[in-house]
Amino acid sequence: MILVVRWLLVGLFIVLSFPFLCVFMLVNPKKNRNLHVACRAYSVINRIFSVRVAVRGFNTIAEGKSYIYVANHQCNYDVMIVAEALKPGTVIVGKESLKWLPLVGQLYWLTGSLFIDRSNPRASIQSMRKVAKNVVANNTSLWIFPEGTRNNGGNMLPFKSGAFRLAKDMGVGIVPVTICSAVRDVAYNSLRATDVSIVAHPPIEADVVASMNSKDLASHTREIISNMIPIV
Repeated sequence: MILVVRWLLVGLFIVLSFPFLCVFMLVNPKKNRNLHVACRAYSVINRIFSVRVAVRGFNTIAEGKSYIYVANHQCNYDVMIVAEALKPGTVIVGKESLKWLPLVGQLYWLTGSLFIDRSNPRASIQSMRKVAKNVVANNTSLWIFPEGTRNNGGNMLPFKSGAFRLAKDMGVGIVPVTICSAVRDVAYNSLRATDVSIVAHPPIEADVVASMNSKDLASHTREIISNMIPIV
């Protein structure tokens, strides 16, 4: 019963808020700020599900500087945890199939988020090059889940190298981000609160990124993230 009521509240909130968000994002000249606005609005869903998110480290990240944020990806609810932490001027890079999901696809597009075709390596490379041009032109930061898909509660999957090649091509730093494993234990059908943390680690600055090859950089970043996964 609790779960049904919560999903009804979520559905009602989305139906009522979506048209207003769409209008705002269509007229807002700062398109790379739209995702932050949407995240602020939809972070209300965490309150509905009694999820308390501790956000750490993001206030130390330099303002007005482009980075690529890379985070572990455990379940669909990760996106709602990211909503509490995402900084203005950041957009998410997601798989192209998301654009066809009702509401989700439209919201992704309106927030200026970017799609890549992971099923076609050649198309994926071309997509990433377009991403790089967009970032450089608009002083935008990117949020990428480099595992490429959810790890479904197991150990982190190997990191795909695209995000790290992109950081080297763009000449920007990388911010490793850990989403704690408690996100898999959200008590959807209980009034019990769930405590979750999302932690931004000190950036791997552009000069260090430039000095490492993509494979080593991916491994180094993955190690930083995995060492902090148990934290709540």
